[in-house]
Amino acid sequence: MKCALHTHTTFSDGQLSPEEMVQAYRDQGFDCVAITDHKFMVPPNYSNYLERLGQKLQGQAMVLAGAEIDFEPWSSHHLIEIPGKNDLLRILCHPRAYFLTPGQVNGRIQAAPFKIDCIEVSHRGFYTPEYDLDEISCPKIATDDSHELYDIARCWIETERFADPDSLFRAIRAGDFQIKMA
Repeated sequence: MKCALHTHTTFSDGQLSPEEMVQAYRDQGFDCVAITDHKFMVPPNYSNYLERLGQKLQGQAMVLAGAEIDFEPWSSHHLIEIPGKNDLLRILCHPRAYFLTPGQVNGRIQAAPFKIDCIEVSHRGFYTPEYDLDEISCPKIATDDSHELYDIARCWIETERFADPDSLFRAIRAGDFQIKMA
């Protein structure tokens, strides 16, 4: 199962509609796409729309409706939240954008008032090996953080095929996936 867990659409600062974004990833062989627009920019009907989009594309791709939020205690460090059916996946976004050391990343993971499930070891679709270290205490994923067609399918994760998001989230937490890059 080929998964894109960080994408932006015209609901925030992306250049493609949610339908176009999902289709662009499907054209690249992706089985799972999380639409994670910036929460402060999202219209009120966003989650209902994405739920309908997911139903419309059922059988073609797992479409997840999440959001990238600014976590104020960390000077607005971005954090992705993707709800499943009964679960919630939290991703610490692009530590390179904040010039964090591995120690600072661990400090944020440990001090968070909730569980951080994984961190990105990529920035805008490019691998950041300085964060792909055993000393960082949670699973590492790679994402495109796509905003336009050019950003799609640079890096992703692959897992076994899951029928529901909660099973996918459990696999990510357990590290049962591989990072892939174009």
